[in-house]
Amino acid sequence: MPGDLPGVVALLLRLILAWQVVWGLVAFVAMWRDKGLAAEGQGRTRTPERELHALEARGGWLGSWLAQGVFRHKTRKVAYQRVFRQIALVWALADVVIVAGLLLPPAIIN
Repeated sequence: MPGDLPGVVALLLRLILAWQVVWGLVAFVAMWRDKGLAAEGQGRTRTPERELHALEARGGWLGSWLAQGVFRHKTRKVAYQRVFRQIALVWALADVVIVAGLLLPPAIIN
């Protein structure tokens, strides 16, 4: 069983990474689309901020952050940034805890 632990740890890290990459791409595209609709200004229905935050909370915070930089979208809206930064902080801390929790036990066992 302890011999299988490094393989399990590697698989879990890959799954966590894949989860965040997929949701990051979804959030990136959603921000891109919303920026396009905002630029058009033709009264078309834009993506509500609560939906953008929901994508970030599911793991797409990094994709949203990249889109904000690339498209300069939602960067000056203080209320949006406050919620986004809280979500990003929680995910970043969770990533650190997950990685530390997965990497430290094998080091302790060996």
